[in-house]
Amino acid sequence: MEISTAVIHSEEDALRFVEMYIAGQDLPDGISFEGWPNLTFRLTGDKFHGSLTPSVMKGFVEMQAQINRAYALLKYGVPDPRKLSKEEKEAIEIQVNVENGSSLIEVNMDGFMGEVIQTAVSKVGPQEIVITVLGVALIWGGVVLFKKYLEDRKEIRMAEVKSESEREHLATMRFMSEQETKRSELLTQIISEKPKLDNMERLAHDAKTDIVKSFVKADTAQIDGVVLDADLSKTLTTNARRKSMEIRLDGNYRIEKVDSTDPESFKVQVRNVDSDLRISCIVQDVFLDASEHKKALQQAEWDRKPVHLSINAKELDGEIKSAIILYVKEIT
Repeated sequence: MEISTAVIHSEEDALRFVEMYIAGQDLPDGISFEGWPNLTFRLTGDKFHGSLTPSVMKGFVEMQAQINRAYALLKYGVPDPRKLSKEEKEAIEIQVNVENGSSLIEVNMDGFMGEVIQTAVSKVGPQEIVITVLGVALIWGGVVLFKKYLEDRKEIRMAEVKSESEREHLATMRFMSEQETKRSELLTQIISEKPKLDNMERLAHDAKTDIVKSFVKADTAQIDGVVLDADLSKTLTTNARRKSMEIRLDGNYRIEKVDSTDPESFKVQVRNVDSDLRISCIVQDVFLDASEHKKALQQAEWDRKPVHLSINAKELDGEIKSAIILYVKEIT
């Protein structure tokens, strides 16, 4: 059987395949990237002529830190960059290129995406691998989702600010075209359906916050026609809540221990069959049908058979601090 592959040269190429996937059409069996993904920014100001200030560089350093966490989560099942070897960190390092005599900055993600392609190969079929890799590329290196971040922050800030004039000013801001809005809705649909992409989006959200915060030091920052002045960059990132502390750990797990002695909480010790990650979880009645699903967990422990669990967790510094099982499903 002939294997089909495709080379992704642009965000437009990636979006076209996403639209095909949603329409139920077959994707290539494999993909590679050439010349994309990357993000390009143009900064203006007295200090931005072929160089970057430390405050702006800090934004890109924070972006790299989130990419390290994202890769650790993808490969090892937990967003702990300490699990990455020196070689892995070097391989996924982004390149921030500043054009000579200009304020044009290009963030190149070739190394990161190359490693993502290698890591994404798993027990799932080629279609799922391809859509996952495309999703990662669009989340980190896509203009559409960067603009959606700006649009989302605008809506949140409009609800927060007390000044009517500031609200009216924000209301005049248009970060996305109609086509970009429709495409962002498609991407949001896929991201919400795939825990790996949902986690990537949360980490990328925080990276974008750090980058836009750093633009406060420039007179203006431009990305794909959208211009942010220093005041707007500050307004958009004020009170921005970090999303990366909340992650989804859906997957196939073995139930190692069930503790039903506490009438207030049903506790379960589980181990991921792919990553070997062990998690202590709480099963809350508000999320699960108490009788059916708790019995399923108990039976899975007795039978020593893995089950598919949907888990929401909170992490801090790469460690899982709390986890809640939302639902249980038999593996067919």
